[in-house]
Amino acid sequence: MFDGLSDSLAPEERAEAILKAVATDAAKRVEPIYERTGAKHGYALGQLNPSDAGDAAAMLRMAKRVQGWAANVSVKLPTTRAGLIVIEEMSAAGLPVCATINLSVSQAVAVGESYRRGVARAMINGVKPKPCFAVQQVGRLDDYIRDVAKDSGEGVSESDVIWAGIAVAKRSYAIFKEMGYEAVIMPAGLRGVHHMTELAGADMTFSLHPRIQKMLLDAEPSREEGIQRQVGGGIINRLMKLPEFVRAYEPDALKPDEFITYGATQKILSQFVETGWSPLETYGSNIPSLRW
Repeated sequence: MFDGLSDSLAPEERAEAILKAVATDAAKRVEPIYERTGAKHGYALGQLNPSDAGDAAAMLRMAKRVQGWAANVSVKLPTTRAGLIVIEEMSAAGLPVCATINLSVSQAVAVGESYRRGVARAMINGVKPKPCFAVQQVGRLDDYIRDVAKDSGEGVSESDVIWAGIAVAKRSYAIFKEMGYEAVIMPAGLRGVHHMTELAGADMTFSLHPRIQKMLLDAEPSREEGIQRQVGGGIINRLMKLPEFVRAYEPDALKPDEFITYGATQKILSQFVETGWSPLETYGSNIPSLRW
C-alpha cells in the first residue's frame, strides 16, 4: 500500500504519502455510498498535520492537496482560530471538511458559523456545498475533566465526570438545531454505552471504534431516544465548580483565539502529534524521529 516511501522523502512528505495511501483506499471503498447519496455520505478523512494547528496558510495549502486525493475525501483539521479560516475557505470552494478537536460548545458554534459563511459564499458563486462535520470529542473531554477534577480537590466524582462530554454534546446539538446550522455534529472518542444511548435519536454522524460498537451490542440497551433527555441539574452544578468545564459548557466562554490555548485542546493536539503524526514521519525508514 505504501509505495514510493524512499528515505529521500522529507519526514512530512513521508507522513503525507502514508495518509494518502490510507485515505484513498478508504475513499474507494465507500465511493458507492458517495455516488448513491449524491455526495451527502460516503466520505473518508484526510488528516492535516496537527503541528500546523495555528497556521492557516499552511493548513489551507495542505487541505487543497489532501482534498485532491479523491472527491470523497473530507479534510480533517483542528478547530482553532486558524482552522476556522480554513473551514470557511474550503466550504466556499465547495469542498468537504471535518473539524476535529471540538471540546467546547464555543468551538462547535464557531464551526457552524464558519461553515455557514462558506456556504453562503459558495451559493453566491454557483458552487454546490459539500458537508462539514463538527467532531465533538465526547470521551476525550471526559478524560480531561477527570484530570482537572482530581487535581482541583473540588470533590467532583467520577459519576459526574462521565457526563461532561455528553452535556457539551447535547448543548451543542440543541444550539445547532435552534440556529439551523448546516454543519453536522459528529460525536467521537466515545468511552461507554451511555455515550451512545444519551445521543440516540439525534441527527448526527457518529465516529465509532469497533470496541464501542461491540460494547453497545453486548449491552443490548433499550431502543429509545436519549438526545432530548437533560443531564441532571445536580450533575451540571457540580461540574460547574470546575472552571475548565465552564469553559467547555458555556457557549461564549471561549473566544476563537483561545481555542488553541484551552487545556483540553493542547492535550489532544499533543497526542495527535506525538502518537499519530510523528510516527508516520519515520515509518518504514532509517530516519531517526525528530520529536522523541
